[in-house]
Amino acid sequence: MIQTFASTPRVVLPHLGAPLSAHPVETAPTLSVSVVIAWVNSLALISKSLDALRAQTNAPGEIIVVTRHDDARQAALRRDYPEITLLAAPRDMPITALRSRGIRRAHGDIVAVTEDHCSPSPEWIQTIRERMETTRCAVIGGVVENARTERLRDWAAFLTEYAGAVRSDVDENAAQALPGNNVAYRRSVIAGLSETLARGQWESFYHRELERKNAALYFEPNLTVLHDRPFDFFYFLWQRFHFSRSFAAMRNQSFTPIQRVKYGAACVILPPVLLLRGFVTLFQKQRHVARYLQCLPLIALYVTAGAVGESIGYFFGGGNSLRMVE
Repeated sequence: MIQTFASTPRVVLPHLGAPLSAHPVETAPTLSVSVVIAWVNSLALISKSLDALRAQTNAPGEIIVVTRHDDARQAALRRDYPEITLLAAPRDMPITALRSRGIRRAHGDIVAVTEDHCSPSPEWIQTIRERMETTRCAVIGGVVENARTERLRDWAAFLTEYAGAVRSDVDENAAQALPGNNVAYRRSVIAGLSETLARGQWESFYHRELERKNAALYFEPNLTVLHDRPFDFFYFLWQRFHFSRSFAAMRNQSFTPIQRVKYGAACVILPPVLLLRGFVTLFQKQRHVARYLQCLPLIALYVTAGAVGESIGYFFGGGNSLRMVE
């Protein structure tokens, strides 16, 4: 799934260098963790994700996969991973609604969300559980690193999406936005998350709402997932267009007509702004700067496609773009 970080809030961090035992609160001895995955990509990709969850040092209480795939692919996944809960959904259901359905089904004290092409690190569940048990955070999120490092176009796609989510080599505790594919929520905030997703908005919109209510959103640099998905050029170009158009439609829900026109017209300056933002972000982190410059022509095309889609979204609405996002 295409991600965005420009609109997500600045997260609240614990004291720099604080151990996981900082800010103690009274909790149950062990919090149960449910993992929710919307499955829209290939069986091979989600198999890597589920294998990574099987290999956790601290197993999740349940894994819920919600999919719009056909019966044959569902049967194949059930055969290989009988321990999961697999929920079928209509073929045209967007990822936001798939996630909402899975979250509503989850029983855990904590609900963790990742994607069908992300492989969590072996300590992922343990880190989530420890952080939730020893702090007052409502939400915890981490970093996203690239697992597809051989092709330039995969690097370009990754850096277009995730420059804001990679770990910093300068200050690993520097505040970062929480990515939607590496994030966990306490049970007390789950209802609002499900409602936000059900009305067709990404998690970032809910994160901003929580921040306005002074909820604690924590960034944990040791919470890592690997983004393990190849992207062909034209496919990613099209995905970027659809994501950005649907993102504009999400913002339209709270925009006046004048705001829609203003933001739609301003999209003409988005490509250079986003290119500069990506470079500055990576330069400040001292990560992948040379690779970003190497990929710059591709990234420029990707952000331009996104700007066109976003402008159309403000002026004409989202159309069926949200259903096209994978």
